[in-house]
Amino acid sequence: MASRQICAYCGTREATTIDHVPPKSIFPKPRPHNLVTVPACFRCNNESSADDEEFRVFISITAGHETPKTNDLWRSGLIPTLRHNQRLRSSTLSRSRDVDVRTPGGIFLGRLRAIPLRADPHKRVLRRIVRGLYYHHFGQIVETETVVDANPMRKLPAEFAEFLPDMVLANVGGDAFIYRYGRAMESPQDSLWVLWFYRRHLVCGHTQTQERRTHTFDTDATPAALRVRSRVTG
Repeated sequence: MASRQICAYCGTREATTIDHVPPKSIFPKPRPHNLVTVPACFRCNNESSADDEEFRVFISITAGHETPKTNDLWRSGLIPTLRHNQRLRSSTLSRSRDVDVRTPGGIFLGRLRAIPLRADPHKRVLRRIVRGLYYHHFGQIVETETVVDANPMRKLPAEFAEFLPDMVLANVGGDAFIYRYGRAMESPQDSLWVLWFYRRHLVCGHTQTQERRTHTFDTDATPAALRVRSRVTG
């Protein structure tokens, strides 16, 4: 690397590599021109490899293969990964089960094969994405004492939806990864994130200091119209 930097994730070790946020493997080739990278130490970068592979499989399955982009991801991400990673293939297939599919009104549509999400590796990747994007946009490392969390959601919680239009909108690879973000003006370590993968997988995340308080969220944009008041909740 051109200069000595500290790892964007642990904030303690020297960054000797760069890491892609989110993992570049969820984007089929040719990959987007606007991939996000952050400085990372070898340990933080290397220890996430297995989680990244499982995350790629999940995103590939969730995205489906109905569009050219998701079909490319299916062929370049899902199939090769399961073909070459026997452990992951066995784990994925062993967790699959048949589930009933119903409309929101309760009408039975049939049964499909589903693969339950393994929460721990999935959340580790999501938390790393939040940390990486925080560093990328604000040029600061999330402090050790700051809580970082991210959770898949079926729909946007009301506390997020209230001020979503005022948060900064960004993307990597067009609709492959769309996200919004904002942080508190009085307490910059407090931030909110809405992540959307292939318009199929919605995630809400936050970084939060130990104290709960009401903050003014600065969406990192200069117009006064892009400033809203909201509460940080755990």
